[in-house]
Amino acid sequence: MKGLIIGGGIAGLTTAIALQKIDIQTTVYEAVPEIKTVGAGIWMATNAMQVFNRLGFAERIEAHGMPLEKVAITDSNLKVIQDTNMQNIRQKYGHSITAIHRAKLQRILLEKLGIENVQLGKALQSFEETKNSVIAHFKDGSSAEADFLIGADGIHSNVRKQLFPNVKYRYSGQTCWRGVTQFDLPPSYQKATIETWGNQVRLGFSAIGNREVYWFAVQTSPPNVHEDRSKWKAHLSNLFKNFAYPIPAILATTPLENIVKTDMYDFKPIPKWHEGRVCLIGDAAHAMTPNMGQGGGQAVEDAYFLMKSFEVNPNADFPSIFAHFQDKRFKKVKKIVNTSQQIGDMAHIKYGRGIRNFMFRLLPQSLAEKQMEAVYSIDY
Repeated sequence: MKGLIIGGGIAGLTTAIALQKIDIQTTVYEAVPEIKTVGAGIWMATNAMQVFNRLGFAERIEAHGMPLEKVAITDSNLKVIQDTNMQNIRQKYGHSITAIHRAKLQRILLEKLGIENVQLGKALQSFEETKNSVIAHFKDGSSAEADFLIGADGIHSNVRKQLFPNVKYRYSGQTCWRGVTQFDLPPSYQKATIETWGNQVRLGFSAIGNREVYWFAVQTSPPNVHEDRSKWKAHLSNLFKNFAYPIPAILATTPLENIVKTDMYDFKPIPKWHEGRVCLIGDAAHAMTPNMGQGGGQAVEDAYFLMKSFEVNPNADFPSIFAHFQDKRFKKVKKIVNTSQQIGDMAHIKYGRGIRNFMFRLLPQSLAEKQMEAVYSIDY
């Protein structure tokens, strides 16, 4: 059996590794012409780390990243609103959250898969199904044929646009900057991820390596605000000038070329992720805002559940395998998409921030951990 995977990000590479484990041969087709060391950081949550462990390389990811011991939401003075000790999570599941540079994670995935299984410079033009196969046509004029095709090509998926062209994007009302800098965090923050909430702005940060800090900053904003890139640092400095140390210092030390800006979109959960020999996974199937840090985690879970769906249905046709996969994943993913949107709205409320913070502080830590366990459990 052979498969085509469109998209060489976390979803596509992890899926190829997972299918390789059960002897299904796949080739990953990625639009970019070369792999560059770019991008910011990412938090690979406990659910994702469990999948990486089952696939045999979680320890390698932890060795190249920063396993976290604490997750906290704070106010602008870094006074805790809600926190979670990840040691309890680690004891139960074997892993906490690992913060890592995206480029390092991609390199680990590529090494595990084998670069010979990845074709670069292959932007999808269209695909077609025949009686016994599916054929992908690429913008460079080439094509590839296999038994099935997996669309792992992100929120703006060309595979999804052909399968389900009427999906409408939802703007979150927020725009996001991300960056990586060299910075010595105070000892109390070196194994923690901190998200601090202000007046319709917030900023999160954590170490992702030795003296390497990843951060994101979010502001309530209309979409498509085209501010001169040279003014980004001044704008961010002004937004967070009254926040407690080390936030202003983290922003000040970040080279401008290390900062990226994106408006935050998702789309309403779609009722079907597959058609015939073609199936969507990751953001192509269920794009979500990053407010729960679960975009990558849910993509990795998809890879594992797709592998299991092939494994337990060895004689089924592809529509049945893909329907089984979606049935196992849909309820959890839908809840995370919706909850993530709600958290973003809550973090950016215009009025009542003091009441919100007071109510959050009243929540027992055990309840917060229970909510996280609902996300971190992987029940096939």
